[in-house]
Amino acid sequence: MTDDKDGSAAQAQAARAEDIFRRYPAITKEEAQEALTFLKRGRHLDVGRVTGMAELQTSIEAFRHEHRRTLRMSMGEYAMFAAGVLLFIGGLFWVLAG
Repeated sequence: MTDDKDGSAAQAQAARAEDIFRRYPAITKEEAQEALTFLKRGRHLDVGRVTGMAELQTSIEAFRHEHRRTLRMSMGEYAMFAAGVLLFIGGLFWVLAG
């Protein structure tokens, strides 16, 4: 069962991001940081719902273009992804060999 607090907090974050993207580019630096956090760390379902809204496409694309360096994966994130894939493959081989 999901926690209502987490669900309502995520919904509030998605609604806030939607509002920010509607007003973009007339947003503050703090609001831009909120939108970046939402895009990078928000629940996938919520990010997909907000970024999939036809009326927000132009402003979201402009926002992503302006913040493309911040939205890129860091070397640490690439390393964590690669380690996870290697661990998965190693575990798969271990299970299949046993």
